[in-house]
Amino acid sequence: MAVARLVTKNNKLYQQIEDAALADEFEVIFEAASAAKRQDFVKMLTWLKKDSSTMAMTHDILKNRRLTRDQERSVMVLSAYCLGAMIRAGNALPYTFKALKVDRASVEYDDVDGYSASGDTSAMCTSNVDQAAGIARLQFLVNHVIETIVANSVSTKRDCYYILKNQFQKYPWMDLNGQGESDRLIDTLERITRLQRENLNIIADPKGLIYGDIAIIDEEGTEFSCGEREQSITGLAGQWEIKKYNVKAVVPIEKTGVFMDLKKLKVADELGIGLIHLGGQPARGCRALIKLLSEKGIPIGVLTDFSPWSGMIAKSVMSGSINAAHLSGLHASRAAFLGIESADVNTWLRDVWKSVQEPLSRNDLQRAQNNLSLPYMQDDYWRGENEWFIKHARKTELEALGTAAGSPLKKKEFYKSYLRAKLKQKLKVRV
Repeated sequence: MAVARLVTKNNKLYQQIEDAALADEFEVIFEAASAAKRQDFVKMLTWLKKDSSTMAMTHDILKNRRLTRDQERSVMVLSAYCLGAMIRAGNALPYTFKALKVDRASVEYDDVDGYSASGDTSAMCTSNVDQAAGIARLQFLVNHVIETIVANSVSTKRDCYYILKNQFQKYPWMDLNGQGESDRLIDTLERITRLQRENLNIIADPKGLIYGDIAIIDEEGTEFSCGEREQSITGLAGQWEIKKYNVKAVVPIEKTGVFMDLKKLKVADELGIGLIHLGGQPARGCRALIKLLSEKGIPIGVLTDFSPWSGMIAKSVMSGSINAAHLSGLHASRAAFLGIESADVNTWLRDVWKSVQEPLSRNDLQRAQNNLSLPYMQDDYWRGENEWFIKHARKTELEALGTAAGSPLKKKEFYKSYLRAKLKQKLKVRV
């Protein structure tokens, strides 16, 4: 690497990366690349682009393409890892990638910060034959990601599976055993680089809707209004900008029917609130958008079924999740839970409770018992909710609110009364 040696004498950023690589400290490479300025990275790659197609692609995209800050950081981190591997290989040295552990034993929880990785890692080293194959697969994935960003394209997890499967046919010892293995590679890459897959242009199908008097600029710089009709929430919603808004609160809702009812009955418009359809367990893009809205100072109040599983849906919005503990920006700590809750059984649902209640299944009951040990459900409120489920073995769904209204003709006023009371009680918001 004659060129690299020349760069060593003249480029501080390269020196940092080379020193970290020779010490087999790829976490330091991550820190150097994350903190680097775009122009400094381009200057370094000017010397290196002849040595590697990956360095050449990275140079060209950073120099010539308008990227979001998240995309820019992703490209720099990925190419820095490739450069570190080149330096190690050029010196006939094995190298080690360290992936953050993300499980119950290795995450920490804080009421404001939500879940975060404790810093415990698992190592993958090229000196280990089995692990070397995994690292080789990861490097193919890295090249695919950089090429995808260079092309201004996106990949789904399924795309990645087929691309990698096709590449690995040339190397039978690297072949994938189904898409599950490809998905695990993507998850591992996230935990090594501390980058969210959506910022690597690996996206999921759009999941979730937003409606209300809110104007948004998407990741491509296009402005659109959410007040004319509901808008799909993509996996890249974390890169959106809230241009302006005129809502007193935003209510994320688990179920489609209630979301559409509140929109079509003009409840949202008349109360001056926004709505988000979670679609069950919310996707990352949906949670990232809720976080952005909360950071704008918009009160967030979550509305779900009354069940042990729906409690987890609400808490994933408010506190994050263990599976995404290595990522930030995916929860709104100031959000509140509106309901349905146990207190509603003897108040809002009192007259219809016998008809709207359902028995907990064995899985439901097990979920309630397991919830009692989850870090984000240790406060008195959530312990009380889960203990209620265990004691009464009953649940109900959001559709029970429509039943409690007594008639479709009375739904609108019931919804308005319920939301007014809940937003005032839980968020001190008057609508």
